[in-house]
Amino acid sequence: MTDPQVWIGQNGEKYGPYDEALVRQWMREGKFAGDALAWREGMPDWVTLASLFPASTTTPPPPMPPPLAGNGIGGRSGPDFPARPGATDRDASASLPEPPSLHWALVWLFAILSLGIFGIIWRFIQANWIRKIDPQSKASLLLGIALGCFFVGYILYFVGLAAALKGDVGLLPLGGTLLLANWVLLLISYFSMADSMRRRLPAYGLRPEIGGITLFFFTTYYLQGQLSWVARWKRTGQTSPGASKGIFWALFCLVPFVIAILAAISIPAYQDYLIRTQVSEGMVLADGARTAVAEYYANRHALPADNAIAGLASSNSITGRYVSGVTVSDGAITVSFGTYHANRNIRNDVLVLAPSPNSSGGLDWRCGGNGTTVPQRYLPSSCRQQP
Repeated sequence: MTDPQVWIGQNGEKYGPYDEALVRQWMREGKFAGDALAWREGMPDWVTLASLFPASTTTPPPPMPPPLAGNGIGGRSGPDFPARPGATDRDASASLPEPPSLHWALVWLFAILSLGIFGIIWRFIQANWIRKIDPQSKASLLLGIALGCFFVGYILYFVGLAAALKGDVGLLPLGGTLLLANWVLLLISYFSMADSMRRRLPAYGLRPEIGGITLFFFTTYYLQGQLSWVARWKRTGQTSPGASKGIFWALFCLVPFVIAILAAISIPAYQDYLIRTQVSEGMVLADGARTAVAEYYANRHALPADNAIAGLASSNSITGRYVSGVTVSDGAITVSFGTYHANRNIRNDVLVLAPSPNSSGGLDWRCGGNGTTVPQRYLPSSCRQQP
């Protein structure tokens, strides 16, 4: 008849059950804290491990696996074990593989600087550590398949997008499906890694609290916060403060606010830029008229009365996407922004270029002369600098 299996109590938690031979081996190797307790069926209460297995009765056992690694709480239920605040299991933490402890914010920063490449590599580093504590983990395989889906899907999607412009949409849905599969597999791999941590870390005396919703939205960075917390516990034995969680939701709420502020600043500025681009089209069309008026003045020392005398086409023939006409009247050039495409802030406005003779026998031009209705802020910088 085999000996009843033994439950071990350390750091306010119970583990087991384990074979007596295994417990005796761990005792000889010094794997238990000095205040470790033990219990097995038939005993009325917990007793110290040393009193249950005195050193003098220890017999050589066969080789056994490492202590507590891969042996979670399970099997038959032992008696309730009262938590003892302040107890520290440094032996269990010493047997835990060293987790990747780079701060999640640095992982995010390096991922940004490397255009996402560092972030992809870091996922496999995380999955490799999970496999050390849970050899059955398939997270690395899932991440590899997800990465393949991403690259193939990315290529097919954009090739399909180009083909769709020619009427062939065959590859577009396939590319989109693979990109979706990449995201689904990524989520599955991270939830499997979180599950491995929940199941395996209690055997080392640590119970992580990993929120599913936070993991869904922040995957790599949230899990890295958990791994950094585990690494700190391994170094110091401290579990407080807990792993980062609230900071992710704070950033989640802050980002839209920042985007809204930037949009409020940048959208009007961008709109002004677009309007100035439309006004610039008028300046380009007016250049031909300025040349014609200048040549007329050089030959006759007078200013042309209209387009025909200046040798130009009629006003409604000199047009653009935003310009409805360019008119010469006694040498002054009027650019009209009357098309449907012109921004409503300058639609039906005009820009006047007024000539004046100079001492060298030519003409100087004043941009935004009398009659100009285009607002000053939309005029080219050369016009706004003129008196």
